[in-house]
Amino acid sequence: MYAVLMLLAASAYGLVSPILRLAYGAGLSAAATTDGQYAVAAVVLWIFALFRHKGKHINRVQWLLIVAIGLMNALFSYAYYRALTVLPASLGVVFMFQFVWMTMFIDILVKRQLPGRWKWIGLGLILIGTYLAVGASPGAWRAMPLWAVGLGMVSALAYAISLYISGYNDPGVSPQLRAALVITAAWIAVSIPFPPNLLWHSFRLHPLPTLYWGFWIALLSQILPTLLSLIAIPHIGGRMAGVLGTMELPVAVFGAWLINGDVVGPLRWFGVVLILGGIVVSEAVGRKGESL
Repeated sequence: MYAVLMLLAASAYGLVSPILRLAYGAGLSAAATTDGQYAVAAVVLWIFALFRHKGKHINRVQWLLIVAIGLMNALFSYAYYRALTVLPASLGVVFMFQFVWMTMFIDILVKRQLPGRWKWIGLGLILIGTYLAVGASPGAWRAMPLWAVGLGMVSALAYAISLYISGYNDPGVSPQLRAALVITAAWIAVSIPFPPNLLWHSFRLHPLPTLYWGFWIALLSQILPTLLSLIAIPHIGGRMAGVLGTMELPVAVFGAWLINGDVVGPLRWFGVVLILGGIVVSEAVGRKGESL
């Protein structure tokens, strides 16, 4: 059940890129969409938290985890959106998806234990599938600014750390309250590079599009992924969350095809199949092999 929740969280986030392209087409800026998603998500999650707040008391360690996850969330959003101002979307996704192997290596460093054979095979399939699924041309790789490459890798590391340390959350603490606190911490942090006055300026120029797209982006990028992942990861662990999180890319490819009308060739669909196969090999086959 918890693995399904993590897959749903990743699938929701996979729809963000196609929705963002519609929001940009409606006249919204990257700063406005970033501030807007945190503002809307904070309001919605605090409403949930006020009505469903039963759970354990939040101790000092859990407070530190909440702040750390919020900071990593904000760092990911800032680095990824800044990188995408100059990188093609396909290359941005390539860098962001380095979180898959980063999560596994964080687990190796923390636990001092190598994963089994099936984990490595699944990881290999996922990485090959990621490269094929984004459909980046060889020429695009040669024109990348180093600072954008650095931010792309920073976004992947921030996402990997966020996924991994979420595994140490106490499942007894209300996930609704924890999600509201995480998003609030992230909103405060992201307001430093993206001041709230940019959102207000966007609202004055485009009131209805700002509210409409702000809600959908918040729902798919912050509310559902944050809430579902904070419920699931304490039960499945950070490493498994990193693998299941790759479901985001197949959904992003499908969403770009369905919503934006992007042309998706056979190689990209084959990449999607490899990613799904890698998830199955790493988790289903790998767990069966470990239990024998």
